[in-house]
Amino acid sequence: MRYRNSITVLLIPVLLLLTLCRSKIDDADIIAKVGNTILSRQEMQEAMAKEGYPDDQERVFVDRWVHRELLYQEAQRLHLEHSEDLQEELSRIRKELLINKLLERTYNEKIRMSEEEIRSYYDQNVSDFKVNEAQVRIQHMLLETRSDANLAYQEINAGKSFESVAKSRSTDAFASQGGEMGYIKKNDVIPEIERYAFRLQEDQVSPVVRSSFGYHIIKVLDRRSAGETRPLSEVRPEIMQRLRVIKEGQVYYDLLYQLQNQNKYYVFQPADPSPATDSTRSEPIITN
Repeated sequence: MRYRNSITVLLIPVLLLLTLCRSKIDDADIIAKVGNTILSRQEMQEAMAKEGYPDDQERVFVDRWVHRELLYQEAQRLHLEHSEDLQEELSRIRKELLINKLLERTYNEKIRMSEEEIRSYYDQNVSDFKVNEAQVRIQHMLLETRSDANLAYQEINAGKSFESVAKSRSTDAFASQGGEMGYIKKNDVIPEIERYAFRLQEDQVSPVVRSSFGYHIIKVLDRRSAGETRPLSEVRPEIMQRLRVIKEGQVYYDLLYQLQNQNKYYVFQPADPSPATDSTRSEPIITN
């Protein structure tokens, strides 16, 4: 008995030390705190990924979290969660979310797309994929100063790929894609870029072009004339989206038909096309 008590006395300081260490680790992991509600680093990272925030937008996310938590706690302090209209709205939202969850699961279980279906849709609707006017596929980079643009231009002339130079030097939204802008039509871009894009031959690089936005360099990758057909490899995602919409409609009505046959439900109809009243209301129609 005395031995057991001695062991307990010895363990108490160890447990206290472990608890203190754990508290320090947890405190270091806290990103923000409003009242008694905390935002941990893991919660922040998971929420940012789920909501599509880029890694360099942590501060934006945290500020938004703090603002919304402040508002939420104020609403709680005023007991607004007990209001009747809020409860009705929450009930409606819950019903919609459950319906959407059911449909999402059903679509994922039922919808399949084969290569034959995609090819068949393409062949049967080929006119939808014809180019209406001339298009040019380009790479583009934007530089802030003339010296930056000249350096980028020299690197390209020295043999570096346009893609690598754009990734390292360009300041526009396409830099991470190596400057790839895809196909453009006239009036899709500013006149300074358009003038060279539709004049250059394939694989040609423009000189440094100045505009009100800065300094530009472009490279033409491909050209299309009006009337050409876009290849299946390019329009595949578009076709898959179209087929998805068609199949979702089919699955939706199949599911409704199945549920209507499995369940008993009642529909009250007026005796004539005029609005229903107590005097015109007919007996309920009982189905199934």
